[in-house]
Amino acid sequence: MNNVIIKSPLIIGNLSLKPGEIVQISIVAYEHQLGLPARFCAGLIPAIELSKRLKQIGFTSIIRVIDPTPIANYCNGWQPRQSQFQAVIAEFFNRHGVDFFFDEAEPINQDSLEVMATLGAELNHSSGGKVADIVQRIKTSGKKHGGTAGANNATVYMAAHPFSWLDMHHPLIWKRSYPTMGYQFVNLMSQSEERFAVIRKFLRERRPDLCTKNNPTDRFMTICKTPCYIPLEGEPLLPDLTTSGHDWCHERYYELRTKTSNHDNALKDFETLMSFLGLTIS
Repeated sequence: MNNVIIKSPLIIGNLSLKPGEIVQISIVAYEHQLGLPARFCAGLIPAIELSKRLKQIGFTSIIRVIDPTPIANYCNGWQPRQSQFQAVIAEFFNRHGVDFFFDEAEPINQDSLEVMATLGAELNHSSGGKVADIVQRIKTSGKKHGGTAGANNATVYMAAHPFSWLDMHHPLIWKRSYPTMGYQFVNLMSQSEERFAVIRKFLRERRPDLCTKNNPTDRFMTICKTPCYIPLEGEPLLPDLTTSGHDWCHERYYELRTKTSNHDNALKDFETLMSFLGLTIS
């Protein structure tokens, strides 16, 4: 039976999927220490749109929400705290009638750090070319925000990505594993993840012993070029949306649009969210 070609205005590139197999769609979200941006749910829309489109043509699909909170907390030096983002996501997905589940990273401990440190050593030993340049830029960013510890944690953060996106599996990092028979895996990610896709490919080639047979298909979203779970300077947050409404938040995003290109992208994300919800953009 021939593959079915799926097109979506919210996803860059077509998807070629096998009929009769369950499609598992992975997206990532967590709660930043500064809170949830008002545009947070815009990052969920491409998965909802794809899931509904698949259902219309006879596919079964389920959305896997990657929750890397333990990894994010460790790498950023954040203290664990109660978060609300899973409740926000569950309410949004339930309202739009799609099947989903949360896949939570395991707590960071010395054993899991050793696994990721081993992978990180592969990155540190890369020499020349695109991979080495990306590694150095990410480590420099980590050092800028957290000194030597920040640079080291950036290596751990990079090494965690193949596990998050199902290229690799280790039960100390992600407890769940997934059958390959009867399933196909699609990763929907922001365009900022492109550099980490390069890292993932490099590590897959270096450590085939950790690789899965899931062979996920990566696709970048046309929205959330700046991940919708990371607040920008001055950006309205979810409490602003709750108390002041969509129109007030849209006005605020519009005022901030010239601050940086990321702020302009955030405005577009919020407008996509308003349009998806059937709200008028003034």
